[in-house]
Amino acid sequence: MSKKLFLLLFIVPVIALFSCKNGSQSQIQDTNKIKADTSLNKLPDDFLEFYIKFHHDSVFQMNHITFPLEGAINAAGTKRDSMIPYRWRKEKWQLHHEFDSYNNIFTRRFYKFSNNMIIEKITGVNDLFKMERRFGKLHDGWNLIYYSVN
Repeated sequence: MSKKLFLLLFIVPVIALFSCKNGSQSQIQDTNKIKADTSLNKLPDDFLEFYIKFHHDSVFQMNHITFPLEGAINAAGTKRDSMIPYRWRKEKWQLHHEFDSYNNIFTRRFYKFSNNMIIEKITGVNDLFKMERRFGKLHDGWNLIYYSVN
């Protein structure tokens, strides 16, 4: 057997094995990061699992949003706190991705409103950006039920 073929047959499975382990470690790190971010409330484990999958699986995300999604947006030409009701449609939805603080420009807080509702608020420095998402536990599990952004 040639040396190159031997290396290929040996190295590829080893790399694949470590890649799988890194994926699960990444998910554990994501969960730990979220738990560390909840200074006032302890989030349910099933919500943490949902939250991570929601941001990593686009099909799962689309299936766990109640469209048309209730929410609010900043009214054009008004002060940034002037929000108007808005209904987000499935056809126009932009996928949400994992939270990134961008070197602490943004902060995220979770509020456990009840056993069946968790509110997430993300704000930027000096409140120049505000986002609120409400997640509700429905008959099919956790879902995004409200989204506002300015």
